[in-house]
Amino acid sequence: MNRYILGVIGLFFHFGNAKEPLDKLKLNALNKKHPLEIKTVARTTDTDKVLFFSKPIDSSKFNERTTTISVKKGPDDAVIKTTVKDIITYYIFFDGRIEKHIPRQVKKENENKYNYIYFDRKGKSYDLGAYSVKKTPLYRGEEGEFINLINLEEVPKYFKIKNYQYHFNIDSKRSFVNEQTLASFFGAMLEVNFLDISCNGFSHSDGSSKPSKSHINGNNGDFKYLRKDQSLPCGKGTSLNIIKSPDSLDYVRQNKWNNALYKFGWKDFLGWTLVSRGKKKYLNHVPKNTANHYHHIHVQEYEPNFKEIRE
Repeated sequence: MNRYILGVIGLFFHFGNAKEPLDKLKLNALNKKHPLEIKTVARTTDTDKVLFFSKPIDSSKFNERTTTISVKKGPDDAVIKTTVKDIITYYIFFDGRIEKHIPRQVKKENENKYNYIYFDRKGKSYDLGAYSVKKTPLYRGEEGEFINLINLEEVPKYFKIKNYQYHFNIDSKRSFVNEQTLASFFGAMLEVNFLDISCNGFSHSDGSSKPSKSHINGNNGDFKYLRKDQSLPCGKGTSLNIIKSPDSLDYVRQNKWNNALYKFGWKDFLGWTLVSRGKKKYLNHVPKNTANHYHHIHVQEYEPNFKEIRE
């Protein structure tokens, strides 16, 4: 099975410890349409430089071709110093808690952006970036009700700092989550640190979810089953069918992923029961078979451990 990868390896340089200048550093990337940039993000005890794609990546257009790109050092090395003092920030805690911190005053350039920070069990923080929010009328809501949606295609598909990492793709045109479910998605991914998370979609940009009826307003999502070979295919027909290929399912990792999604807010799952070599195995939080869910997990009833804090 071909593996679709971003082709970029997260590299981290503590100040003064880099073995060679950045202008000599070469990385693999998808193509020259997705240049890399350096972001310097503040940590609890040190400062790291992290490589991200500087432009959104359309996962549905992944291919196997890679191109070598030189990372050039210059005046635009993108030093990021956004703090909770001037931007609305989500705190995502390792134990499943999510807090939305609203400062007294938000800088004008940050009025339509939210920042996301993950905190591990030692209290160390990991800046996951700031993203544009799209204020949208609540789909099927009352007049005057709105929700903030965020396009997952604008979120870096690969992240790594020390032991914390993720790699995901979007295999759907329904690429919009809401401000809270993005926090939960980050939390779940950094709970398991897998590099093969494939999302089959949440909502459209207007909060609808056609042809589905149950994925409105960025709340409910679909994910492919995890494979033992840890491949990350993308495209029509690439979801793992656990009826036809039950032994390809990574049962242990799938249960860890289900637990992480549950921990960070989704309390009801639709899926399928694994039957391998005559033995039936229930996946965590999937008590029964749901029609047409033998090739993906559906998560719903979003009820996160959430608190809003005004500074």
